[in-house]
Amino acid sequence: MTISTIRRESTKCTRSAARFYDTVDFPLPTGALSSIKRTNLVGFVCPVFEEYDDRTASVLPELAALKVYKGLLYKAFDLANFESPASGSTPHTNPNVIATTLVTAQATRGTPTLTVDYPGTVSLAFDLISFYFGCVIPGGQSAAQAATQCTVLVAGFDANNKEVAKATFTFTPPPTNLTKAPMIQAVLDSEFSKLHNVTIVQTIPATQVLLLDNAVYKLYTSS
Repeated sequence: MTISTIRRESTKCTRSAARFYDTVDFPLPTGALSSIKRTNLVGFVCPVFEEYDDRTASVLPELAALKVYKGLLYKAFDLANFESPASGSTPHTNPNVIATTLVTAQATRGTPTLTVDYPGTVSLAFDLISFYFGCVIPGGQSAAQAATQCTVLVAGFDANNKEVAKATFTFTPPPTNLTKAPMIQAVLDSEFSKLHNVTIVQTIPATQVLLLDNAVYKLYTSS
């Protein structure tokens, strides 16, 4: 069996037990499904591997936002092509990554967040398992970007917006390779399960851009 076949088979959703909310214990998202009898609702569990490479990245700010992608809403994240020779940090899989906006833009777009809360959602919660990340200092128009050390704070919240999980990871690029530094993997522990929102922020957003790639999570859906 090839790697692509394994990936395709492993991303199939599985139907949960008939008494879904007896086996998966988390609050319903506000509003959307509150009228459904919990003991009769059959749900699905879907492993998801995010590579962000099936979309075309745009240099236009109004088209760059990733928005809803594979069951999650990405707040304050833009899709970006980082395949160029001097991108600062290389994608874990080419060509695309998702990037946070600088703190000036976050003032209007909000904290970088992954969430199941958006109009029309059938997503109920998710377990965040891992992702790859790196940080760069923007080089301006036509200038090379440089990788830079950064610390990333990850926090998970339940449907009542209560923080239930947190973790810290540090990216340190090789000093001899600041234009194509490889990303590192952040692996979350079991506390990052049955979540409604996850925030992912670096500690110096004023001058750094955080890049993410290849997020892996388990998505709980109603259909």
